[in-house]
Amino acid sequence: MTTPSTSLFDSDEAWLAAPQEALVAWLMAPDFVTTKAGVAQPLRASSIVVYRAMGSKFVREVLLGEDRGLLKTWRDIEAEDIHDFLASNELKRGIRNRYVRLLERLFDHLMAKGIVPGNPARGLAIKEPSKSNQYHDKTQWLTEAQQEAVVAALPEPDGWKDTRNRALIATVLGGGLKVSEVIKLTSGCVGARQEDGSLYIDVYPAGAGRRHRTRVAVFAAAILTEWMTTRKQLTIPGELLFPAKLAGGVLHPATVYRHVAAVLAEARIDPTLIKRRGARTLRNTFAIHELEEGKPPELVGEYLGHRAARSTRYYTALVRKPSPFGGK
Repeated sequence: MTTPSTSLFDSDEAWLAAPQEALVAWLMAPDFVTTKAGVAQPLRASSIVVYRAMGSKFVREVLLGEDRGLLKTWRDIEAEDIHDFLASNELKRGIRNRYVRLLERLFDHLMAKGIVPGNPARGLAIKEPSKSNQYHDKTQWLTEAQQEAVVAALPEPDGWKDTRNRALIATVLGGGLKVSEVIKLTSGCVGARQEDGSLYIDVYPAGAGRRHRTRVAVFAAAILTEWMTTRKQLTIPGELLFPAKLAGGVLHPATVYRHVAAVLAEARIDPTLIKRRGARTLRNTFAIHELEEGKPPELVGEYLGHRAARSTRYYTALVRKPSPFGGK
């Protein structure tokens, strides 16, 4: 692995015109880390590979956007952009903080070069409380009234994408699915409607999950069935239940996050109460409401695909406590 010219990460033009190339060159610089004694400590080759993948993902999603058209420069990035990126990818806390530390160091470098006026990543790594003592700050869910508002605010099925998005969001809310699971569902995973109007979905492993079955609530099952009829009429190739395009393809997690956030905004869900605007909040809502309705924790754990009972107990500790998110 050769070291690029330092001009790639020392000039304003390079960072603004070719952000991804400049970031890689910076990672490979011999003085990426300098001790207090002034000794350069370049990254190991294996670390460069990891940080390159992490940094490139941030550049693609936040600066360049999905269509690769330049949306932002480093000067435009704010703390909210970083938070939304981390939230949309549903990163575990350790990986999240590793990202923040990388971005902190990156923006410190850009500040030293006079390319950016401040460091938007500073302090983000310590803002989230741990699961052990701050349940309500960490875990957010919708009240019954808020859920009804979200369902009413789902996109009208005017075009195929609106119909898809309507069904996708309803399925997450009504079935408690993770983003990594719902974007890879196939049509064959969906079972027949039950007598009560609900339906079951067989969920296959995605990431750290396991194979399991979830029950999709009646309201969501009706919307999903409508989409499946539309999808069949469109003759979309492949088996993906929620394809990215008419030609197929897997939806990007950030796309799901944006659509969920837009529906929460349309439903006028107070962002000061529900700060987390992604699919995780919908999954939490499903878990809490199932437990509040008296479903056994073991069954709810199966619906959610939990590997260990303690994961479900995390939700049972929240049930029937006063909701901090806008009433019952």
